[in-house]
Amino acid sequence: MVSFTTIAQGIALVSILIMRSEAAPAVSGVDAKVISGNETFTVSPIEGTISLPAITFEELPPIIADRVVPVTNPEFIADLNSETRIIAENRQIFEANGGNLTRLERREVTNVASTGLTFTVPANAPPATFLASSTVTTATTAQITKFKLFSAIAATTYCDSVTISKQWTCTYCKKYVPDGKMIVAFETAKHKIGGIVLRSDLQKTIFVVFRGSSNLDNWITNLEFIRGSYTPVSGASAHIGFYNAYKEASTYFFPQFLAQHKAYPTYKVAVTGHSLGAAQAVLGAMDIYQRVATINKSNLSIYTGGCPRIGNDDFAYYVDGTKVPHYRSVHNRDIVPHVPPQALGYYHPGIEVWTKSATTGQLCSGIENDACSNSIVPFTSTEDHRTYYGMVNGACS
Repeated sequence: MVSFTTIAQGIALVSILIMRSEAAPAVSGVDAKVISGNETFTVSPIEGTISLPAITFEELPPIIADRVVPVTNPEFIADLNSETRIIAENRQIFEANGGNLTRLERREVTNVASTGLTFTVPANAPPATFLASSTVTTATTAQITKFKLFSAIAATTYCDSVTISKQWTCTYCKKYVPDGKMIVAFETAKHKIGGIVLRSDLQKTIFVVFRGSSNLDNWITNLEFIRGSYTPVSGASAHIGFYNAYKEASTYFFPQFLAQHKAYPTYKVAVTGHSLGAAQAVLGAMDIYQRVATINKSNLSIYTGGCPRIGNDDFAYYVDGTKVPHYRSVHNRDIVPHVPPQALGYYHPGIEVWTKSATTGQLCSGIENDACSNSIVPFTSTEDHRTYYGMVNGACS
């Protein structure tokens, strides 16, 4: 039977489970000084695998005032009604082709009952087709290769050997970043956000990578679509669960990242993640941009896969307004990028890369381009969340 569910349950159930185990003892590092705005910030990095924060959130470098200016004249204007409209249109097509919505098993949650998405795609659903649009271009082979690289790096964080044992030895590790040096691996105490800071001298890049869900119970906050103030930017708001989780995670990795940036100032900085780790990646990249004067649109980039919506339209305008390169891949009918719903005031920033295979994709400019993955709602899939560009999350051997 095709399962038809609310968005709230969709985001929880597509989360991928990984094993939890105790972290290894921390290893002391060397103090470094990093410039943030006009101030010099001293960090004492702890390299190794850590299970306790290195600093408090209040001890992070101060926000740089001119890095958090709200966007008052956005390049693209968000249409918060488009998803509801497309859902209605696709349901009509589904019924016209013989589909029967009343036969689909429904699970209701009162405040989002009208925004249900399917777990699996019914036979009579409208096809997922690339639509012609002046705002859509075909991804080049070189671009697909880069997206695949970041998908592989994000997938490694589902491996205990990486995030727990701090061993850069997994299949994707050696294939895609063979010279990778693990600087720190972490898992936060409260929200169980895992991640790593990795350096590649061959690629001259410092990677900040966030893992997706640790387990369903730890991410019960996914069911709460409550937005709160995104405090750095006036008027912007963000999902409270995602933002609070990031604030905790930042205290685990920021000193180590800053020390690496100080030691390798010419290296690029790339922030990536899958699923809930993708939401953390966007928040993390913005936090780095806001606090470190030597980080800018020329040396910072964001690559995510299966990212849920994080904040309101003002948040999306702000992220895009930084001009930091930001690509969010959506695999075919993946359910997660369509939650929380637009109807509750959420909107995606970034350029969508809608991909249906490991070798093809289309780039969709503009905020939430309706010619791309939004065109298929409500007929989404949980299975499409598990694999990106042929990369299976948790393939660790």
